Amino acid sequence: MTAPMRTASFIAVAAVLALIAWRSPQPDRVTDRAMYETTASQFIIPDCTDLHCFRVLVAWTLGVVPGSSDVKWKSYAVIANATASVAVLALSLAWGLSMRAAAMAAFATAFGFGSLYTLHDPFTSDPLVYALAPIIVLLLLKERVAAAGAIAGVGVLGKEFVAAPLYIFVASSWLAGRRELAMRALVAANAAFMVWLTFQLVMILRFNYGYGDNPSTHLLSGGYLMVWLSKQSARGAASAMINEFGALWLLAPAGLLLAPASLRRFALLSLPVAGLFAYVQQPDRALWNLHFLMTPLAALVLARVQPMLAWSTLGAFAVANLRVGAQLAGIPAARFALAVSMVLAVIALFRAWRAPRSGEFGALAAPAGP
Repeated sequence: MTAPMRTASFIAVAAVLALIAWRSPQPDRVTDRAMYETTASQFIIPDCTDLHCFRVLVAWTLGVVPGSSDVKWKSYAVIANATASVAVLALSLAWGLSMRAAAMAAFATAFGFGSLYTLHDPFTSDPLVYALAPIIVLLLLKERVAAAGAIAGVGVLGKEFVAAPLYIFVASSWLAGRRELAMRALVAANAAFMVWLTFQLVMILRFNYGYGDNPSTHLLSGGYLMVWLSKQSARGAASAMINEFGALWLLAPAGLLLAPASLRRFALLSLPVAGLFAYVQQPDRALWNLHFLMTPLAALVLARVQPMLAWSTLGAFAVANLRVGAQLAGIPAARFALAVSMVLAVIALFRAWRAPRSGEFGALAAPAGP
């Protein structure tokens, strides 16, 4: 993929996401906006007892940028999510997907629930993670371990999940028999973790920071998961989880059967990480951190069916997320678009199953990395 193609893709995606962000209304619920804006303006909040006080990278960066807070944070969300989309495109190609499949994965990332929700509520470190995780994995596949570790070492100051892809890569490389690469990646992962741990200790000891009564710290009593489940009905919890990935829930597991060995191994090894973060964070949002795995896996199925069916499925998927994610009022109720995307996904699964493995729509490029 050439640099002009990456630039054109980024500009196109960013333009569409900017329009969506501009149209998305202000959240009508309590958010973390006040905490992030205070961090941006004061940098240090003595005696802070909020978990988000430790997630300073985005707030400190935007704090030195002049302009309206709304414009700065929404621009950050747009740029980060557009970067995530282009990074998934490049990562998919590195994993051996065809250009058609890579483009579909990039589209699903850009217009998935997690991406669009952060356009609605940009006062969070989530877009940073969405962008950095696939970039780090791409660098690791190219064996640029030092660069990946350096990015993770900075990124953990935004959110701790940034280090997770490094540890998954360590396990994947080890199982692939690439022990020397695994050890190099482990050094980089541990270095990023030590940056995070040192920062936590400095803020706690020097400025009396703390986690307060955040459920994420209650590891022996259900973490955030139990609190989240207790605040809604079983139907509401199921609906939230279904909305997070929508049709991808159907397509991605089937994609494991079609995936190159390196992608399949990485995806399977990510499951314990997914479980951990769903336990300590709000699960219907935490799992989108692994979008860079779900969207390529789903795209492997869609790339094996006719383009009209594939893009219709993704189109319905995007429309549903415009409502449940970006909260655009002019979009029809998400359940209709969600139902359409699910039905089309089932049809795609059936047709992909019957398609020849090396057929017209399913060709794979040479995979790279462990």
